[in-house]
Amino acid sequence: MSAQQTPKLVRLDFGPLPVDLINRTTGLELETGHVFFSINAQKHAARRHPLVYSKALPHVAAVIADPMYLGDDFHNHGKIELVARIAALGNALLVAVEVTRDDKGRYNVTSFYPISQKKIDNRREKGRLLIVKKR
Repeated sequence: MSAQQTPKLVRLDFGPLPVDLINRTTGLELETGHVFFSINAQKHAARRHPLVYSKALPHVAAVIADPMYLGDDFHNHGKIELVARIAALGNALLVAVEVTRDDKGRYNVTSFYPISQKKIDNRREKGRLLIVKKR
């Protein structure tokens, strides 16, 4: 592959959405389903967050599987935010996921980006982020 070519993007499967944790913590009633990251959403996230995209992408599945915080994205209706600290990034990572499944029963990531502890604390104080209820 030459230096000017970019790798071909493919839809990514991040595994099952932890609906039990989400439902217990938020009161939502989500059904089981896998979380996918479409090619268009990948392009969007790469354009919006070009400096951190490639560093953060390998950690998205871990945040989805085991979030520390969950919240309703009031600015983007129909999405939930999953947040976890990622030591390799030196920050937490927020992953935005649509709460409505597509026609194939899949949930879709719309974006992800690092989030500071200050922003986490601010969102927790406002009730926008909740500590995940593990049991």
